[in-house]
Amino acid sequence: MDYPALLFATAAFAFGAVLLLWLLSIPLRDVSIIDMAFAGILAGIGVLAFVLAGTIAPLQLMLLGMVLAWALRMSWHLLRRNWGHGEDPRYARLRSWVDNERAFIWLSLRQVFLLQGVVIWLVALPLQVGMLAPAGMTPGALAWAGFALWALGLACESIADHQLTRIRADPSKRGTVLDTGLWRYSRHPNYFGELCVWWGIFLVACEAPWGFATVIGPLAYSYLVINITGQRTLDKKMAREKPAYKHYMESTSGLIPLPPRRRA
Repeated sequence: MDYPALLFATAAFAFGAVLLLWLLSIPLRDVSIIDMAFAGILAGIGVLAFVLAGTIAPLQLMLLGMVLAWALRMSWHLLRRNWGHGEDPRYARLRSWVDNERAFIWLSLRQVFLLQGVVIWLVALPLQVGMLAPAGMTPGALAWAGFALWALGLACESIADHQLTRIRADPSKRGTVLDTGLWRYSRHPNYFGELCVWWGIFLVACEAPWGFATVIGPLAYSYLVINITGQRTLDKKMAREKPAYKHYMESTSGLIPLPPRRRA
């Protein structure tokens, strides 16, 4: 299969999935289901690209294993955290943008589901192109460097999520700022790990022809995580809700884990 045909097929899959989720969200009155399905759709794109590629190479198997391992962990974490807790407050606030349910249904399609479809497809670009590696291609030095970065990221976000889940479950810690473990060195070690995962997948895909051209995927995802949906947005929210968080920001790196700074 050639590049245009594969990219068209994966785009159809991604947008078909988010449209189905949009339809399900209407009777459920819960837009949050897109978050729980995010990793699963990305894994589905990886599997589809692997099948459509029509060849089996060690490089392809490496990419497939990486995305499936990441998706299983992420899906389990999000389902355990969100299932049964109702709609995420971010989406609940979105409902206030309009004055009736019908208007919100179409708003959620544009602002949430279709936008997520674009993001998912872009993030998966290295994965898709990497699956078209020539038959028999084995991982080289760049691929193994990418695998090491992916493994670091997966471990980092797994540990960070576990530490955050544990403190949230402790009533005595309610209202406090998590500044121990990995969170002592980064305000967002889970986001750092997530970006390492996808930059690692990009490096592996760079072994395949046209792999370098997919850099738009991790670049776009990094911009979104840092500036739009993740780091900066959460910093503002936490600083507003917890006075101690401002001091935490002064002493702790925003994303990349670094030794704590001394406060003046």
